[in-house]
Amino acid sequence: MVIKRILFLLVALSVGLSASAKVVMSPLFTDNMVFQQRTQAPVWGKASPGATVTVQPSWGKKEYSCVAGPDGRWSLKIDTPAGSYKRYTLTISDGEKVVLNNVVVGEVWLCSGQSNMEMPVESWRAVRVNKADIQNAADYPYLRLLYVTKTTGMSPRDSFTAENDGWTESLPKTVRAFSAVAYYFGRRLQESLKVPVGVIETCWGGTFIEAWISEGAVREYPELLSKLENVKQLALTETDVENNFRKEMERFVAKAKADDEGLDGEKALWAVPDYDDSSWGTIRLPEKIQTLWPSTNGVFWFRKEVEIPKDWAGKDLTLSLGPVDDFDETYFDGELVGSGEVWNMAREYKVPGSIVKEGKVVICIRVTDDHGDGGLYGAADQLFLEDPEGHQIPLNGEWKVKMSLSFGNRPMSTAREPNLVTVLYNAMIKPLVPFAMKGAIWYQGESNAERAYRYRDLMPALIQDWRSAWGQEFPFYITQIANYHQVSPVPGEFTWAELREAQDLSAKVLDKVGVACTIDLGEADDVHPIRKQEVGDRLALLALDNDYGRDLVSTGPVYESYKICDGNIRIRFSSIGKGLVAMPSGDFASARYGEVAMGFDQVKLAENGEVVGFQIAGADKVWHWAKARIEGDEVVVWCPDVKRPVAVRYGWADNPVCNLFNSEGLPAYPFRTDDWPGVTFGKLL
Repeated sequence: MVIKRILFLLVALSVGLSASAKVVMSPLFTDNMVFQQRTQAPVWGKASPGATVTVQPSWGKKEYSCVAGPDGRWSLKIDTPAGSYKRYTLTISDGEKVVLNNVVVGEVWLCSGQSNMEMPVESWRAVRVNKADIQNAADYPYLRLLYVTKTTGMSPRDSFTAENDGWTESLPKTVRAFSAVAYYFGRRLQESLKVPVGVIETCWGGTFIEAWISEGAVREYPELLSKLENVKQLALTETDVENNFRKEMERFVAKAKADDEGLDGEKALWAVPDYDDSSWGTIRLPEKIQTLWPSTNGVFWFRKEVEIPKDWAGKDLTLSLGPVDDFDETYFDGELVGSGEVWNMAREYKVPGSIVKEGKVVICIRVTDDHGDGGLYGAADQLFLEDPEGHQIPLNGEWKVKMSLSFGNRPMSTAREPNLVTVLYNAMIKPLVPFAMKGAIWYQGESNAERAYRYRDLMPALIQDWRSAWGQEFPFYITQIANYHQVSPVPGEFTWAELREAQDLSAKVLDKVGVACTIDLGEADDVHPIRKQEVGDRLALLALDNDYGRDLVSTGPVYESYKICDGNIRIRFSSIGKGLVAMPSGDFASARYGEVAMGFDQVKLAENGEVVGFQIAGADKVWHWAKARIEGDEVVVWCPDVKRPVAVRYGWADNPVCNLFNSEGLPAYPFRTDDWPGVTFGKLL
């Protein structure tokens, strides 16, 4: 029996074990794992009640032991050496040995948040940008990945499950679905520190911060108490609710298959090559299916006839579709060649040479879109058929399409709703405690933008909450939410600007907290910008500078002070490197600002290399765009319409037009000198 599989029988953590059972551990302790270096690292699991458990790391001669309690739980701490590229084993025994192989010692970081942390290396939009990194992932065998499966808990959990059954090495097949920010952060650390690095991904898209905070911390906020009580009531019936949901989903899926006229049991009638699709409609892929059937979810079939060259016959082929939203079963000449369930993951299937023949063949895709937009809407060059030598037949363009089934409301599980207070802390943070780690990185906030003032309290509360759970004041680095939404041609008040300010304030009120500015990396039309390597690198710069003794310029220019003289405002910055510069976005400008905004005066000035992004106001609190010039480590701003300015702002918008950087290419942080109440002031729920 494969040892890793034994370790993941996590159901055993909640039931009694027979006297002959092997010790059972969490997915934190598997082959390929990383221990934090130079620490006393907790190790824990479950064994037979009263059993003596021993742990023997191969890096030393010392053996550690403890006795399992009445419930079978045991824990102990082991001393870890300095990080290195040595590969170790860890032997755990309660009379029967379990051996973990390819264990390394180095640095461990926790990576959490919502969808911009979750966005994988091979997401549907970033696959072309990150393709080479995926192909070369095996070049980093000492970068190790642990991906916590998304789940919720109405009460605190001790166990969790992990994708790939636990820790994996960096490989193309494991990197593809892993958090891009976490991967690039870990890779930058591993390259710089020359020791193994482990990154733990535990995140869930679209979630608000209150779901990631424990009950004890949530109780400090009166407006959340009723929501907490709702969760506690759900905890009483969680198992029953989940069982009912599973039964409903089974009935839903069975009915969908039974009602799908393209299927006859397990046989895909509409996938056979000689099926007559002459009455079907057409669609040019890639495209969202809702362009043909607005506001509709259901099952959709796509067919395309392809001519296979003579010299391709009998060869294994690669069929690339880009992402398929939400699920797919894909057929090549009537034979099922692959299926997928992750909406934003690019599909790439192997077509065995045994079914590849010269002449016309039909590629057929059955797509189930169960909510939101769906279909195949990645990039055109992601759709292709490729032979082993790299020759391609493009598959973008016209396809036949037919809807076989329209859905009503699909079953939803209230026991798996992530946007309830505490439920993600309970299920996706608590089970990781007290695994030894160096620190945490965080990318979340978009879901709290409408309550940005309250985030000033909630973000520090989360950090202190997690630190209390671990009993350690570990470093914590926040990704400041990127620019998003349409550019405003006039100054104003904006929720995302206030959320960024709240994130900055967390770093000011707590030690060992930093913020990575990404105000230049976002996109006007997509809340999930593709430039995740820069995000990971900027977070890594903070860690390298603050925690690993590297003497780096790790942030962009930071506002220090201002003074008003002769109708001008002089603003002083720190972290300017070798100097302040105005940096146009260049080829990225249209994505950053949006096509419409490319004609705005502020965008034109920014792309011409003038300093933009500043606004000033007088005592009337009316904001005006300011002119600006760089003078050493200061920027001088003024506006002919504001004779007596009293306050200045920079980068203050959802998607601000701003271009001040330091010589190291890092952007200046948005800021304001006033404390006038914003649009989210007083909003608690």
